Amino acid sequence: MREGCATGMHQLKKAGGMDVADEFKEALRQRMGVDRFNLWFGHGVGLEVGQETVTITTDSLFSAERLRLRHSADVRAVAQQVCGSQVRVHIVHDDGVAQAEDSSGSVSASVDSASVDAASVDAASIDCTSDSSAEPSGERAEMNDATDKGQPTDGAAKHSSGQSASRTSRRGMRSLQVKRFQASATEPVDAEQAEAARRASQRWSMSLNNFIVGPCNELAHTATRMVVEQPGSASPVYFWGPSGTGKSHLMTSIRDLLRRKHRLPRVIQLTAEDFTNDFTTAIRGSGLPAFRRRYRDVDALLVDDVQFFGGNKRATLRELQHTVDALMRTRKQLIFAADRPPMEIEGLPAELAGRLSGGMMCGVSVLDVATRQAVLQQFAAMVGLELPESLLQPLAETASGDGRVLSGLINQVRALEQMRGKLPNWQQVLDSAAGDILRSAAPIIGLSDIQKAVCDTFGLPSGTLQSRGQQRSVSQPRMLAMYLARQHTRAAYSEIGNYFGNRSHSTVIAATKRVQGWLQNAEGQAANASDCRRMRQAAAAIENMLRTG
Repeated sequence: MREGCATGMHQLKKAGGMDVADEFKEALRQRMGVDRFNLWFGHGVGLEVGQETVTITTDSLFSAERLRLRHSADVRAVAQQVCGSQVRVHIVHDDGVAQAEDSSGSVSASVDSASVDAASVDAASIDCTSDSSAEPSGERAEMNDATDKGQPTDGAAKHSSGQSASRTSRRGMRSLQVKRFQASATEPVDAEQAEAARRASQRWSMSLNNFIVGPCNELAHTATRMVVEQPGSASPVYFWGPSGTGKSHLMTSIRDLLRRKHRLPRVIQLTAEDFTNDFTTAIRGSGLPAFRRRYRDVDALLVDDVQFFGGNKRATLRELQHTVDALMRTRKQLIFAADRPPMEIEGLPAELAGRLSGGMMCGVSVLDVATRQAVLQQFAAMVGLELPESLLQPLAETASGDGRVLSGLINQVRALEQMRGKLPNWQQVLDSAAGDILRSAAPIIGLSDIQKAVCDTFGLPSGTLQSRGQQRSVSQPRMLAMYLARQHTRAAYSEIGNYFGNRSHSTVIAATKRVQGWLQNAEGQAANASDCRRMRQAAAAIENMLRTG
């Protein structure tokens, strides 16, 4: 059968200049126009052309629904033109299809049950049959069942006997061909490459199973568990913290689990910029009703990089607020992420900031040393490295708390290992490009940066901390600034004292100890409990400002 299929394909290419899949794509491109074709079929859409069926495979249920509603007629018309009037067209959602060729030469799709829920794939399957002949629904169901089992049916035999010899020959040439509308990467050819590809795929899989939990993100991880166990139990959830701390990782995990575990078909994840661009396009062309249906008729909405909304026009912010209100009224799940709390996003209206803050606020800080070490170990295992303690410990202590930087460091170590034939030592890492990453990753913080961050947090005029004022509203922020200066700069006690109003080094030492007491004993003496909580919250906010700039 394989030889016959190959011969038919060869004859088709020789006669028509292209194979069936390319012919189908070109006909569809001419019918729809280049721009519309690229918009709807340019990314994440697969094509399978068989003897009896044409299957369009998308990587999201949303895309499958849109293609069915907007372009099923175009696909059917092109299928009739290229493959004949009896061909059947399927539009299928499947984000985990792996193509495998069986011994008969046909290509079958196998779905990894760990990543794609079979029920959700079945529910997303849309049959747009272009068969113009009428047949009883019961007979068609029998044919479908028998076809799934690989057995011939009487109906199929009758149907086949009624076809002309030329039609049979034409379908014989159109043996099953699988193509992506965009070229995919070359498949690995040996076991070593296959293992490397598997590890690379695992590395970029943002699942909850490979999320490293530590003191820096424990609350955010708990909120994620609450959402995936019972959607809507906490809404909206707002993750905030510096870049590279796992916010997008958690959001992607939530999206995938809501789709697979709870079979929610309409879960949308996008950035604030995507929302803004879509809204602008709707105003100029498609219209607001379609835009509002797209974002308000959903099961869950996840928006990343909310700080981008701070510079937007009022129309966009008003539309976002109405969208949030509509979804909250229907108890839908809302997830947001940004680099700072809503109230600190300049330009964000107070009403909208209040709504975003009204659910569960989860601060995510930079990765601490223990968490960095666990992340480095995980990244190293994914690329086949086993780092010794003599290399792992200094990497974790020296690197910044950005997960993307840690990933880059492991790539550098792996390149050095392949170049030298053995793992590098710590000094060799410092002398390489990885050393440049380590030196440049951490932001350079000066005394002036700390002064500005503290004044902005407490609402003090610039230069207040350098004055001689002794009021609590000034002295406590000044002591916190001295403490942060010791934590984030290499300045000596005397240098810090001189900067903050020509004070002695003993004053700076006393201020540092006082702030340490506040931060470590927030639930200590009842008289100072409120001050302790306030200073701890302020210290966390200021450190976040210093890291994010």
